[in-house]
Amino acid sequence: MDDRRELPRWEIKKEAKAWIPLTQGFSHCVIEDMHLKGMRVSFNKRLPELKTVRMSFTLDENFDFIKIEAQIPWVKEYQDRFVYGLEFSRIADEDKDKISEYINTNCFDQFKNRWWAE
Repeated sequence: MDDRRELPRWEIKKEAKAWIPLTQGFSHCVIEDMHLKGMRVSFNKRLPELKTVRMSFTLDENFDFIKIEAQIPWVKEYQDRFVYGLEFSRIADEDKDKISEYINTNCFDQFKNRWWAE
């Protein structure tokens, strides 16, 4: 398989709240997977047709909102959900740290499996 990703994706599969200014309110989504340069997220409704999206989301009630600007290279409809690939074009270092902390805390088994599988 030709995998061109620079970083491994970490499976999250977590419901989250997202604020997208163009949708005028909070949307519920599922963070399917992520890494420090992007993520795959699904919604139960289609987002406005955009190539770039500004969005804030939270992974955990103890976390502040993570603010991103992202390119949307692809959209797929799967099992009555709209799945978006997001490639971060703007994210603050402190928000990268929040993602890194979340991954280190919640994805240790995936890290261990990747480390020992090679």
